[in-house]
Amino acid sequence: MSEERYIMAHDVGTGGSKAALTDFSGKIIASRFAPYETSYPRENWAEQDPDDWWGAVTTTTREVLEEAGVSPEAVAGVVYSTQMLGVLPVDAGGVPLRPAIIWIDGRAQEQADKIIRWMTRPVLLHIAGGVPTGKDVIAKLMWLKQHELGIYEAAHQILDVNSYLVHRSCGRFVYDYAAASATGGLNFKKKEWDHTLLKLFRIDTDKLPELVPSHEQAGGLTRDAAEEMGLKEGTPVFTGTGDVPSATVGSGAVIDGKGHVYIGSSGWIAVTVPKARNDGPKGIVSIASADPSRYILLSETESAGACFKWFCEHLSPCDVECAPETDIMDFLNEVAATAEPGSHGLLFTPWMYGERSPIPDVTVRGGFINLSLDHRGRDMVRSVFEGVALHARWMLEGVRGCGFKDVSLRAIGGGAKSDLWMQIFADVLGVTIEAAEEPQHSGARGAALIAAVGLGAYPDYASLRNVIDLREVFTPRSEYASLYDEAFVTFKETYKRLKKLYRRVNAG
Repeated sequence: MSEERYIMAHDVGTGGSKAALTDFSGKIIASRFAPYETSYPRENWAEQDPDDWWGAVTTTTREVLEEAGVSPEAVAGVVYSTQMLGVLPVDAGGVPLRPAIIWIDGRAQEQADKIIRWMTRPVLLHIAGGVPTGKDVIAKLMWLKQHELGIYEAAHQILDVNSYLVHRSCGRFVYDYAAASATGGLNFKKKEWDHTLLKLFRIDTDKLPELVPSHEQAGGLTRDAAEEMGLKEGTPVFTGTGDVPSATVGSGAVIDGKGHVYIGSSGWIAVTVPKARNDGPKGIVSIASADPSRYILLSETESAGACFKWFCEHLSPCDVECAPETDIMDFLNEVAATAEPGSHGLLFTPWMYGERSPIPDVTVRGGFINLSLDHRGRDMVRSVFEGVALHARWMLEGVRGCGFKDVSLRAIGGGAKSDLWMQIFADVLGVTIEAAEEPQHSGARGAALIAAVGLGAYPDYASLRNVIDLREVFTPRSEYASLYDEAFVTFKETYKRLKKLYRRVNAG
């Protein structure tokens, strides 16, 4: 392949969409970001307008081409990495019939509870590897059929974010294996929708798209899509996948037994494994990898970087001031660095919008524990960093129980840009943290490398292991081990003591 050919990769997240023009090694040539809004029409509901995704994609594509000075003819392919677990009914032309129900939406708890009553927890753990919550796709599909039957019946296909954008790009309805496996409706062995299971829940499989590998070419850009993007008609569009499989590729943790930690708005610990394995009571599941021969052992948290963002926007310290030209996140990172490890006994629980793993609980909420008049703003912001890391340690504990033995993790996501946060993660988790170069671009980079595999630039996914450069390596400091051991015990005990309270006050 010529070095003058590029891939246009889009990382379509919860807060906005990032376009990245890369070469075939995943090197970022230029990138642009466009934000969009999330609507919260009711308690536990979260929706987005699909036109906002598309508007962000087309705008940033044009901006990136202009910034890089690259001609449309030089773009060899378009690919998406997107937020997962979305539900979007569309008509035969791909036009949405309602706003998209996104991953963080927990409206379908009643339906999830009904599934548990029908099948019982032991049966679900044996068959599905886990117990559903109101945030899972099958429960959301059941909610849609129960509460919006007209829309459900009118739907030609029910898509997620990625399959919607692929269809809008090339006109084909497809769903990749990896994203489909996260819905709970995939037969892992046959790599097809599980007709028996979906029939049990009265979900029509003919409303679900064709399943294909992530690196398969789904089609070429239509004339309308090409005009809106500023690209050439017929440019290959690859199937792509969800954020977790893309990030796995973008981290380089693509061979068996290698793991990564992601710190974005949400967060997770994921390990590449040869066979699916689950710990359902802890919400630890296996999903298909972008590599069709592998799986990803996944433990996910709903709020990671989102906690820090919330703090920056609503609770920035009152005893310090930030210069107008200074980025508030960078400034508070410096403030947190002046606080002592352990935050003088202050504990932050990062469960800001329910949790998925290792405590599958949609009612749990975050907070500061042991806050006193002696604490300062620097203690509060550092405790946010530490609280997210303590929850990651809890996830790691569960993943280790499933057989993960490595003593290092690749780190990606916007949080991995912070040296302070990376050192806190190393100290709290007790493992070596390998921070990837340009970690905030790992999703787009992974998607680009998936397309590169589809274009024949690499023989397989395992060959991508050494393509990813590391920024810095952080090792755990033994002098803080006992401090964080004690904090971890308190962290877990906090949930144990308060979970009934959360369920009572957040039952609605």
